[in-house]
Amino acid sequence: MLDWGTRKHIALGAARGLLYLHEQCDPKIIHRDVKAANILLDDYCEAVVGDFGLAKLLDHQDSHVTTAVRGTVGHIAPEYLSTGQSSEKTDVFGFGILLLELITGQRALEFGKSANNKGAMLDWVSFFPFIIHQKTLSFITNQMLSL
Repeated sequence: MLDWGTRKHIALGAARGLLYLHEQCDPKIIHRDVKAANILLDDYCEAVVGDFGLAKLLDHQDSHVTTAVRGTVGHIAPEYLSTGQSSEKTDVFGFGILLLELITGQRALEFGKSANNKGAMLDWVSFFPFIIHQKTLSFITNQMLSL
């Protein structure tokens, strides 16, 4: 099991990788399938973004690319599903789901099943302001880890 420090290290490495793809590559690269399985780790848990099978190249002046929707259920941004328009924002959405998976220790579609809920992680996002306000973050975090 990964401790919090290692999870944070992985999250920061993945964020740096996405920053590189979106801001430093020319043309920029829209990954379109950001998820835990596509963040590769070495022996020191250094994160590397991998699997560019769905990636699209985009000029920096362009805001999005319109394509057939591809990706992994539970990690696809709702606006991408409804419009077919993918951008850095849709990658950031997938990264947000990745962060929730790191925090909770659950996969996107399994989140909440233990609490007899539907299991979709997105359904829980609306509860986060309440959880944080009530200081009950332990409600969603992996219970086997100490904060």
